[in-house]
Order: sequence, then structure tokens, then C-alpha cells
Amino acid sequence: MANSPQTFEKRLERVREIVALLEAGDVPLEEGVRLFQEGVRLSGECALELKQARIIVENAGNTPEENA
Repeated sequence: MANSPQTFEKRLERVREIVALLEAGDVPLEEGVRLFQEGVRLSGECALELKQARIIVENAGNTPEENA
């Protein structure tokens, strides 16, 4: 996959596919290295998106209520 899938869910699904392929051990070395690199990149993107979502959720809980 040249480009990252658009959504968090699609990136996570692709990471799971890559893990399954690598665990099966049926891929040639070069393909395995390429898949590993893709998985690392995608998992990093997922981790960043989760971190950003966590910050948004935490900040939403810290907003002062109107007319309090």
C-alpha cells in the first residue's frame, strides 16, 4: 500500500493484516521487510491519532460549564 488508508479503523485493519502475514512466515524476506516497515509506519500513525483523540477528550472534560 503506497498511501495510508484514510481512517484510523482502516489503518488498524491493515496493521492486523500485516501482522497475520508476517506471523504466517510465508512471505519472502524483501516483502517481509517492506510489510514490517509499512506496519511500523501505520502503527505510529494510529498511535498519534489516539494521542490526539485522548487530548481532545481530556480537554473537553476541562471546559467550564456555562452559567455555573
